[in-house]
Order: sequence, then C-alpha cells, then structure tokens
Amino acid sequence: MRRLFYVIVSLSCLVWISIYVASPVTAYFVYKNQFMQQTAECALAMDEAWYIEQANQPELDTTTKVHLMACHEYDKTRKIMLSLKVPESVLEYLGLEAIELHQRTIDALTEQHRFRER
Repeated sequence: MRRLFYVIVSLSCLVWISIYVASPVTAYFVYKNQFMQQTAECALAMDEAWYIEQANQPELDTTTKVHLMACHEYDKTRKIMLSLKVPESVLEYLGLEAIELHQRTIDALTEQHRFRER
C-alpha cells in the first residue's frame, strides 16, 4: 500500500513538472523567435493602419486589412504560448524586446505610453 502511494505521488509530481515547467520552457524556446517577429509585424501594421485612417484614404482599406492579418498570426502564436503555460509577463517582455530590436525611434517606443484622454 505504501509503495502504491509513493508511485502515485511520484507520477503526480512528474505530471506537474511536465505541465508547469517543461511545457512552458519548451514553448518559450520553440516559439520565441516567431512570436517576436510577429509582434514587430503587428505593431508596424497597427501603426500603418492608424496613419492610413488619419489620412482618410479609403482606397487603402484593403491594404490595411492585409497588413492587419499579421496581428491575427501574432494572436494565434500568443494563445498557443499561453495555453502551454508561458507566463504573460514573459510574453510582454518578448514583445518589448521585439519592438526594440527593430530599431524604431524613441518616439515610436514611447508613443504607446502617452495618455490620449483623461
């Protein structure tokens, strides 16, 4: 009976480690570069969409929609990583790193942190 208890506890520990340690670490290394690339593409697409909207050029609506498909791919990769237990804070950090790696100006980096309304 005691041996069965130890086997069950050991198996439970292995399952817990695989779900909460091995799975997130593996997902991080497998999806990291893809996630960072898609983050940068989505950020650029959102910026372009905003500028096109401000310019009031309806003929560029299709272009905007095509560019925003990058955000759909970003969302899918993000959901996969979250479902594999990669912490939200790690994804946020990777997103910031991705934006910095694409050497945008300091204005572009700080623009998202400005208040629009109070």
